[in-house]
Amino acid sequence: MTTPTRREVRHAVRLPVSIGGRQAALSMNLSASGFQLETTSLLPQGLPVEGYVLHGDMELKWKGVVAWSRAGNPMTSTWHALGVRFTEVSPGLRALISIRSRG
Repeated sequence: MTTPTRREVRHAVRLPVSIGGRQAALSMNLSASGFQLETTSLLPQGLPVEGYVLHGDMELKWKGVVAWSRAGNPMTSTWHALGVRFTEVSPGLRALISIRSRG
């Protein structure tokens, strides 16, 4: 199995995220092509997902595919981790990514 090569630099950003309006998550990092999330439910690789990033009182919508997932460990209070590759990003989220990319 080969590891996919990242095309975009990821920036450490902690933002509240909703997956499908039902599952809460927290971003670990963010780039123009996707983000890494911590979540309480493990989602399978290849699953289409959509949701929003909560930024202030705005819901910045996105759609994507689970690129990879890693099980957490309840014995060490570690949440599950997953990578989402964006397929669609709202203009508001695109602007937030651009601002965060500038440092």
